[in-house]
Amino acid sequence: MPIIKIHFLKAHDKMLFLSILFLLFFNLNLAHAQTDTSPVIATENGAVYGVREKNGTRAFLGIPFALKPIKEARFKEAVPHLSMTGNIMAQKFPPACPQNQGNVNWYKSVVKGVGKNPNIIPSLENISEDCLYLNIWTPEGATGDLPVMVWIHGGGNVNGWSYEPNYRGHNLSNKEVVVVSVQYRLGDLGFLPTAFNSEDDPSIANWGISDLVASLKWIQKNIHNFGGNAENITLFGESAGGGNIAGLMLTPTAKGLFHKAIIQSGAVGPKATINLETARETAKDAYNNASINTLEKARETHWKEMISLHRKADNSYYHYVISDGAYTLAEPEYISDVPLIIGSNKNENLMYSSATPALDITQSLKAYKRGDDIQEYLNQYSSDPKIQADYFYTSEGFLCPSLEITTNIKSPSYVYDFTREREGASEIGAYHGAEIPYVFNTHDDWLPTDDIDRELTEVMMGYWVNFANTGQPNGENVPHWETYSTASTYRQEFGDRIGKSQHSPENFCALLIEKNIE
Repeated sequence: MPIIKIHFLKAHDKMLFLSILFLLFFNLNLAHAQTDTSPVIATENGAVYGVREKNGTRAFLGIPFALKPIKEARFKEAVPHLSMTGNIMAQKFPPACPQNQGNVNWYKSVVKGVGKNPNIIPSLENISEDCLYLNIWTPEGATGDLPVMVWIHGGGNVNGWSYEPNYRGHNLSNKEVVVVSVQYRLGDLGFLPTAFNSEDDPSIANWGISDLVASLKWIQKNIHNFGGNAENITLFGESAGGGNIAGLMLTPTAKGLFHKAIIQSGAVGPKATINLETARETAKDAYNNASINTLEKARETHWKEMISLHRKADNSYYHYVISDGAYTLAEPEYISDVPLIIGSNKNENLMYSSATPALDITQSLKAYKRGDDIQEYLNQYSSDPKIQADYFYTSEGFLCPSLEITTNIKSPSYVYDFTREREGASEIGAYHGAEIPYVFNTHDDWLPTDDIDRELTEVMMGYWVNFANTGQPNGENVPHWETYSTASTYRQEFGDRIGKSQHSPENFCALLIEKNIE
């Protein structure tokens, strides 16, 4: 193959060349680099053939964990595909679950926020309803005793897939852990009732949550083949993925399937689930407006129409976990009260700022009994309405719910504040999702990365791996991190400095507790 020297290309050709490179990296179904000999896992019923990463870890991609959720299986609980029968060619990533280009547009926003050309991000093309697969990264020679870290992707429960560039586990697995990433049904195919199921049917919603439970059952039965310990499983996820972990902690059918949890910017507190009746009413209106009047027709309608069904009824409907009394209890009770790492980023909302931040705050404060006190606090925090809005919505949606979760569990919890702003990223700051490349050591080529970022990466990976091993993040070569409690509100800062956070949000969070009755 001829060597192309990019510095000899014209500007237009450079961008085209970079776009092609990124497209190959972003959507290509093969792993990074393979040796001549593919790794093989022998199981009781056959062999699993994977690929080898450049750093030596083994990758097994696109393994089915549940029956295909298509035709008659659409709008049913996931049925775990527990047995691996026959030889499995696990050498390419699976299709993403049905969705629009929301996460692609998010990547474009981040690229623009760091001063690069967003056109480098290609569209997501590999999409199918047959999407319930998982990916595994495991070190060479793993014997069955390694801790297992299961990644649940974000995307508002309407977007995202398990192998986005930042989610690939080859570097994290190199720290002597088995990394698994899973997919689950999204949007109205995963988190909206059909409106046709019986009132007495306990499985009328939370299809996506049932997928996650099915993946954990598969992991429990099979992960020993890949060097993982089924008795030492840590869930970790970001945004809606973190919120789904909180949902799994409330899910009776998930009890015993995992042992620790890491919630990164999980936008759901212990009470932030969708009421079943609210979901039912939205579904009823949506199906009526779409002229879908039978379950059979709902199962026959193409997924491209189904993913935006709710918009025909309620454009504000958020695909939270639904309190259905079956998968998720209506009254919050942490069935899986497990050791927890939880935290949020300094500027979760900055990249989503509107042109009228002061007006946004005024409108939002109408929902709070102590609106004047909240505004006074924001005035002291900053004189810039844009910064005020960022702090308010970051606190309301992420920071304060995280603290609320810690006060509702008995197990040890460790809270962090991620404050690192990359060079040239002042427009988006420590944005929503900024911590992910540090956890996986998957910094995109277009992300400005310096020695501070590389040092922070090693520390955060160290904390996450220590926690997966022992249930607490401390160990050699990382600064001490104390537990959080109402008596000792210690939070660890991850930024230009690593240590006890100098920010105390508890008083502000207390102002957000009392809301006006709607």
